[in-house]
Amino acid sequence: MARMHKTTIEVDLDALDEAERNLNTKGFKQTVNRALEDVNRRAALKRAAERVRAGDFHVPDEKTWAAWRASRT
Repeated sequence: MARMHKTTIEVDLDALDEAERNLNTKGFKQTVNRALEDVNRRAALKRAAERVRAGDFHVPDEKTWAAWRASRT
C-alpha cells in the first residue's frame, strides 16, 4: 500500500488545468499523482541513459534480444 499524506496547499489553477490536459487526468489528486509518477519515471530513464553512456549498463544487441525472445516462447 502506498503511503499517503493529506495536506492543504495553494495551487496555480491555470497550471493544474494545463497539467490535466497534458496528462489526460481529471481532478487535483489524479493530476498531482500522475505528475509525480511522470517525474519519477523521467528521472529513472535519465539515470538509465547516463549508465548506458558511461558504459556501466550493457545494452544487448539484436541477436541477443532475438535469442532471449525465442527462449521465452
